[in-house]
Amino acid sequence: MFRAFQFTMTAAILLVGSEAMAWSTSPIPGTAAAGHSAQGYAWKYWGGGVWDKWHTVAYGHTGSDVVKVARRQANDGSPAWSSWVIETVDDTLNQLQGLSITVGKEDGTEFIAYVDVDTTTLKVARRVGGTAGNCGFLSQWDCETVTTVDAALTPSIEVRYDSVIQDYVVYVVYTTESSAGVRNLKYARKSGTNPWSIGTIKANTNKIRLASDAIALDGATPHVAFAETSVGVQVSRFTGPSLSTWTTTLIDANGGGYPSMDIRSTRREIAYTNNTDLKSASWSSSTATWTVSTVDTSVQGTYLSLVIDDTFNPQIAYRKGDAPWLAKLGTSGWSTTGTVTPTAAGISPSLQLDTQPGTDKAILVHVNSSRVLHVTDE
Repeated sequence: MFRAFQFTMTAAILLVGSEAMAWSTSPIPGTAAAGHSAQGYAWKYWGGGVWDKWHTVAYGHTGSDVVKVARRQANDGSPAWSSWVIETVDDTLNQLQGLSITVGKEDGTEFIAYVDVDTTTLKVARRVGGTAGNCGFLSQWDCETVTTVDAALTPSIEVRYDSVIQDYVVYVVYTTESSAGVRNLKYARKSGTNPWSIGTIKANTNKIRLASDAIALDGATPHVAFAETSVGVQVSRFTGPSLSTWTTTLIDANGGGYPSMDIRSTRREIAYTNNTDLKSASWSSSTATWTVSTVDTSVQGTYLSLVIDDTFNPQIAYRKGDAPWLAKLGTSGWSTTGTVTPTAAGISPSLQLDTQPGTDKAILVHVNSSRVLHVTDE
């Protein structure tokens, strides 16, 4: 069980404007009419100087409710990122309502969770390569239905490679809403080729907001951060063995937006918004409490994305001044960096870190005002 929550406000040091180096951003070719987007990254060292890394951005096409991806990769023989390749994942949807992507660290396999709100269906697509996928004629993707019962809004997906079954375990959190207006926060899990199992994290909720990267794994244990109307920002931890056995802790009664979460080693971090303030919540394993700090002020929107870097410090992508921004926690506190591109709208920002170089490099993906995906490589 979590110990009682301790709400502590700490002063964050903000380095802004001329104190931070601005960066540029560029479009991802072929991504017109992009809606909600999310990105995944993984790299693996195979030994003997051989390595691969993979980067994929999943997005919805706003004109036709099609799930698409833009993908690129690199390896020891060609260390620069390859050109972007656009693929159609699923074009059978009636009304796409949010998506989430993760890339498996074992071999770069991509998994996408998404919801067709018109049919209340939650689906997961897995890239199998070749032309034998079942998502369409000569598809490289296999699509399967997780549930058709009341699925609503954006899901969040994560995977873990299990060496025993030599396949991935897939974890998905999502929300449901019945025709009578009853809402629940749900959890689905699948091991290898076994059927999906579904449990309830929290029943009879108010409206819940999930980010596409709301779920994070501590080993094999999933955690999920979410905001609930009239309750605030919370985190739930799976305690099992039943899929409906979770411990939920309130982080900030005034928090909202779409909280993003990451876990690395003993560090757990959550980023969220409180009105126009960007907030960070950090877990202390020694005291079993969360400490909340202000990262930046006057931010725009409620979407953001958090990742923990190799130094075990959080970095956050968010929107401010109609542009994408990046915040980093260092020894002197938080520093913030904005883009130099005038037309960068910073809509639906997501963050990954290219950890293959000696120093982590941020990859910030967002949508501009013309609905074109842009990538800002640090």
